[in-house]
Amino acid sequence: MIIYFSGTGNSRFVAEKLGSILGDNVFEMLYLTDELLSEKRIIWVFPTYSWGVPPVVKNVISKINIDVDCVNYMVTTCGDDIGDCHKMWRRLMAKRGYKTSSTFSVIMPNTYVCMKGFNTDSSELCTMKVNNAITRIDDIANVISTLKFTVDDVTRGRWAWIKTNIIYPYFVRFCMNPKKFKTLEHCNHCGKCSMECPLGNIKLVDNKPVWGDNCAFCLRCYHTCPKHAVDYDNATKGKGQYIFRIRYKSWNFIKKD
Repeated sequence: MIIYFSGTGNSRFVAEKLGSILGDNVFEMLYLTDELLSEKRIIWVFPTYSWGVPPVVKNVISKINIDVDCVNYMVTTCGDDIGDCHKMWRRLMAKRGYKTSSTFSVIMPNTYVCMKGFNTDSSELCTMKVNNAITRIDDIANVISTLKFTVDDVTRGRWAWIKTNIIYPYFVRFCMNPKKFKTLEHCNHCGKCSMECPLGNIKLVDNKPVWGDNCAFCLRCYHTCPKHAVDYDNATKGKGQYIFRIRYKSWNFIKKD
């Protein structure tokens, strides 16, 4: 069984491809019930948030019910590196008494745009990363299917401990504020941001999008806006949009410069 969380489609792509190779069923983790999952193996797929586990995924871990004999794997997507995200995931799982096995990272196109200096990748770099990821996913599936050893096959990057243990808490506390989302003047009030939000956090009030407090900070609202009218704290103006679409078990991406 593969469970995933995905904002702009990168992690969904990885989950779907792993599922097709391994023959595992694939589910969006936000829609799982509290029913006991009697599985021999669960592969967790999710994006890395500021070198840590996304709060929305941490919330799922705190509530999900898994058979204690189930073996759990982690596959996280990232733009460059993950710090010690895999260690954080292991601690969260151990706190619930769940068994963990190998962890992996897959480099995919960058999607974070909410600070100065952060933007989407060029179309050429997106293509290169996705092509490399396809081979990488095949290798990960091979390791998982052998069940012979446990490995942390991740790209930690430099200053991994500092990134995960100091920058990540700061980021979650001060840089994930949904109240800083707004729409620009050219918003046509189509409601697509509201329809796309995985947590139903965006409501149309007087025909205008309003963000609530239950935000996954996945940036799907920003990246899917057809008018490029979603703004975060004046930091996203003029930046790119990126959405990974899966069509008929093939892949393509839409990159808007």
